[in-house]
Amino acid sequence: MNGKYLLCVCILMLGMSVAGCGPAGEQEAEQILSGAAQTVAAGITVVPDTPEPSLDVHVVVKQTFAALTQEAGGQKPSATPIALHATHTQDTSTATHLAFAATSSPEIATGGISGTLMYPAGSGGMPSLRIVAFQVGASRYFYVDTALGGNTYQIDGLPPARYHVVAYTLAGGGFNPGPVGGYSQMVPCGLRYGCNDHTLIDVVVTAGHVTTGIGPNDYYAPPGTFPPNPVP
Repeated sequence: MNGKYLLCVCILMLGMSVAGCGPAGEQEAEQILSGAAQTVAAGITVVPDTPEPSLDVHVVVKQTFAALTQEAGGQKPSATPIALHATHTQDTSTATHLAFAATSSPEIATGGISGTLMYPAGSGGMPSLRIVAFQVGASRYFYVDTALGGNTYQIDGLPPARYHVVAYTLAGGGFNPGPVGGYSQMVPCGLRYGCNDHTLIDVVVTAGHVTTGIGPNDYYAPPGTFPPNPVP
């Protein structure tokens, strides 16, 4: 049976008992019934605090009414704030989880380098070349081998960074490993007489782009100017 219903029945019985005692009993009964209605509407369960058991109906009624008045005025439901706090915590952890998933999943975007190749005049054509991109300030390098007679190249999959580009002659097709070319300051100078700066140029690679026009065609630097072939 519902607790609120039992509470109302008990209070009604007490009120009827008091009412049978005369006019004063009727007045106290009305007060109890009014307090009981307010308590049920507020959804409060009351347990009377009786220090010592008493058989006096008037004493029991007064103690019960005092307990009803005290709890109806001071107790407030707490279910709503707890539910809101739990929802807020769940939303925050999910957002954190999604944020975490978004920053750790994407792959690193890369770029590339391409250019036109030349070879010293009188060599009898274009040998196969190994074009190597050395990452500046790191020990990593990337390379591609060209076909015999090919005069262009492209190296893809390069992480964004600065690179030095060097060409190494490969054996085959009547060619022996020999001259080493580099993309140096002599190349933009036109490889003309009087262009004597063989310093390798930093080639900047950015994500999603191919840096074009990089020709490692300076074959006139003194031996040992450019790094040796990393892949013999």
